[in-house]
Amino acid sequence: MIIKLEELGKKYAREWIFKGVNLTLESGKAYAVIGGNGSGKSTFLKLLAGISHPSKGTITYVDNNEIEADDIWKHLVMAGPYTELIEEFTLIEHLEFHASLKKMTKPVDEIIEILGLEKSKNKQIQDFSSGMKQKLKLSLAFFTEASILFLDEPTSNLDQRNIEWYQHWLPLVSDSKIVVICSNQVYEYEYCNERISIESYKK
Repeated sequence: MIIKLEELGKKYAREWIFKGVNLTLESGKAYAVIGGNGSGKSTFLKLLAGISHPSKGTITYVDNNEIEADDIWKHLVMAGPYTELIEEFTLIEHLEFHASLKKMTKPVDEIIEILGLEKSKNKQIQDFSSGMKQKLKLSLAFFTEASILFLDEPTSNLDQRNIEWYQHWLPLVSDSKIVVICSNQVYEYEYCNERISIESYKK
């Protein structure tokens, strides 16, 4: 899988958030998109995911053959502050529903065990703490079969023990994928072998 960005830019009103981005993202590599709060990291990731559209330039997805932008969601998984959970579902219902839509790399019961939430499997998501919800978002991204893994502020609301859980599993689920992590926290992206400073594309 390759994602090719050519002269990519995004602006709101008359202000450019970033422009002139020329990059090629490749399978088997992990990229950290870094920059201060409000610098455009999340906007950049949403463009890559096809959630929003660029103001300028193109994004091309190739996996043997070119993939239409409207179909790229079939090849990616994502966890971020703007990804939503179905709050009325219990944990086991949510995982089983997700597994009915996308192929999982592990059985639902094993994922619940990995999460350490066996006692909460019949608890509604709306009754989860913010940290439990974030860990569920990560597990949906980590254990879904996909060529692309996008993470935005991945350890938001996690305590130190669960940050270590994230750091343990990230390399184990990232092999052969394109991984993009948006963060300004080094411990979230220290796994990445490439750095993209979004602020360098503001001029």
